[in-house]
Amino acid sequence: MLHKITPFKYVYIVAVIITLINSVFFIGAGIARSIKGYKAFFKKDFFISEGHHPGLYLLEALDSFMISLVFMIFGLGIARLFIFDKTEGKKLPQWLNVSSLDELKTMLWKTILFALVTFAVTDFLKEPDASWDALILPIIIFILSASFFLIHKPK
Repeated sequence: MLHKITPFKYVYIVAVIITLINSVFFIGAGIARSIKGYKAFFKKDFFISEGHHPGLYLLEALDSFMISLVFMIFGLGIARLFIFDKTEGKKLPQWLNVSSLDELKTMLWKTILFALVTFAVTDFLKEPDASWDALILPIIIFILSASFFLIHKPK
């Protein structure tokens, strides 16, 4: 049975490579937004006015870095589980020492929740006088947090 699954290892390799490339692109986007924010800070001598919010560029950069982290964890976790499954855990960083899809799912769940929180903060700061629709993302974050708690609460 195992020899029938082996050809799919190449599909996983392609998926991992593309996911890690996506991660690198989001890191690049985060760096570009950070530089744009730094330039905006220095252009106005660190003065924040009505139409000038350079900190938003830095928050958007944080969003990009968090999305990059999600891609990186997913790609390296899939590589660990399906490609390098025979590698000793001692040679890997502690955070990459996952042994099941459930552990990878838990790690991704926490990372995605943190990324959603930073995205929600950025969203609220962009539009301070938003409508009731702006509460959708915090409600989603609450539902995901509550479900995470209920699934992983101690017995």
